[in-house]
Amino acid sequence: MLWRTPLLVAVFALGGTAALAADHAGLYADEAQKVTQGELNNQDYWWARFDAMMLEEGIRTHQPEGHLSIDLASSLRRLDALAQRYPQHAEIRQWKTRAEAVNAKIDPDHDRRAPYKPGFLWSEANYAQAWVNWHWAQTAVAQHETQRARGLLRNVVQNLALLNRPHRMDDYPAEIRRWVEQTAPKAAAQLRALEAPKSR
Repeated sequence: MLWRTPLLVAVFALGGTAALAADHAGLYADEAQKVTQGELNNQDYWWARFDAMMLEEGIRTHQPEGHLSIDLASSLRRLDALAQRYPQHAEIRQWKTRAEAVNAKIDPDHDRRAPYKPGFLWSEANYAQAWVNWHWAQTAVAQHETQRARGLLRNVVQNLALLNRPHRMDDYPAEIRRWVEQTAPKAAAQLRALEAPKSR
């Protein structure tokens, strides 16, 4: 079940092949063209991965087609940009192909205002930001981008604190509640470690 793969706090402003690929410009801009697989140290990659997970869960739970088409449209725009930047990345190509196929099947006459069923979280900003930023932070840490990781983890800690408020997650699937409850202390501990002064 895709949930098991591992309201708005603020605007999200943090913006063989190597398993982790960092964003580069100028001298290293062509490196992205050679990446064929693996997790990327890239904001859009993690949003696209979240979107792909949500799309499959939306289909599995028979969410309203019209509403799915709204989130799918933004996902496709992101995937188009990613596919241009990482043209050989197999996972990105797979997500793009799947999203295009689903989009082609959606009836354009379906009500786009129909709400999602309770417990489906594609439009839940706090959960989405927490999930994306947590996973992105781990790639940043792995590449020793401490400043980026700190900013991402601060956002994660904020969002998870909001999600952990009483009754906020009453409609959430049990596995999502567990993820939030288990990730909150991990994120706080990791942030403290990154913010601790280095001993000389």
